[in-house]
Amino acid sequence: MGRSNNKKKSNETVRRRLIILSIIDSSRWRTTKEIQSRLQIEYKINIGLKAVQDDVKALEHDFPNRIIKDDRAKPYQYKQNPSARKYSSMSPAEAVCLKLAQDYLDPILPKGTLDPIQPYIKEANIVLSESSNTRIKNWNKKVMTIHEGLQLQSAPVKKGITQSIHEALINGVTIAVKYQSKNKAFPGDYLLHPGGLVYRGRVSYLICAFDSDLNKIIYLPLHRFKKVVCLETFSVHRFKNVSEMAKNLLGFKLNDKKINIKLKFSRFAGSHLFETPLSDEQKISTSKDGFIIVKDKVVDDMELRFWIRAFGDSVEVLQPKALREEFKTIAKRMVKNYQ
Repeated sequence: MGRSNNKKKSNETVRRRLIILSIIDSSRWRTTKEIQSRLQIEYKINIGLKAVQDDVKALEHDFPNRIIKDDRAKPYQYKQNPSARKYSSMSPAEAVCLKLAQDYLDPILPKGTLDPIQPYIKEANIVLSESSNTRIKNWNKKVMTIHEGLQLQSAPVKKGITQSIHEALINGVTIAVKYQSKNKAFPGDYLLHPGGLVYRGRVSYLICAFDSDLNKIIYLPLHRFKKVVCLETFSVHRFKNVSEMAKNLLGFKLNDKKINIKLKFSRFAGSHLFETPLSDEQKISTSKDGFIIVKDKVVDDMELRFWIRAFGDSVEVLQPKALREEFKTIAKRMVKNYQ
């Protein structure tokens, strides 16, 4: 047990010092008090000032050509030597993967979601620019990401809101907020019990409950928050799994049970389901008149309806009867709109 604890403590020290090394950049001088503040706020590392001073002193010793100290006045200030060569343990292959992940995720996530990993993106760019392997360096010119569906702009979230909610979720505490409901002219004051965050397309949602009704799980878009203050009282949902809390919300689930569907696609619209099926249980065949018939058991939610509607007149709902009647009503309304 003792060896295990010592190893864990040693790993935490190494990780913390690597973070401090990234905080002490070459842009400006920083005091140990500033470093301590950033460790606590940005990285959620609770550490005393003396421990930070010891870490910086160790880094001075281990990287004498990299850390510059201004000891002309107290408190001492530190920064990295701008002329020092950048060291990186990131391989070119890892850098390529990180760049591909950024290219894929950036258009579909809310604005600012990838901000915490920007230092790593910057490092990946440097690693690729310094790579002697031309094939690796030019890999981003050989791949392109195209996202399905119309990509909407990200809803802007007020500065500091996401960080405050992250802090509340990490510490498992309640929050006092000013929230602008879509149906109200002015923001209201509420006490919330956070349970987790869900990123759905370009909108972020807080899964939570009002203090006045703890049993009712709701979801609130982050871009409607005007102010968030973390409190000291614990959230009743601090130990909950957000996927369990949100599963009946963001999919707008209509029924707990799955339904058996039978869909008739045109050849052009349905052919992709041979290669990318709805599930492992999907049954697919081609009719004598050239249409594609798909059978499967799926969750009865709005996502299913949005997906079917996207095919327009290239798909017909055959079963179940209730869903077919639903689409008949939608079709009649659409015809009326265009008359």
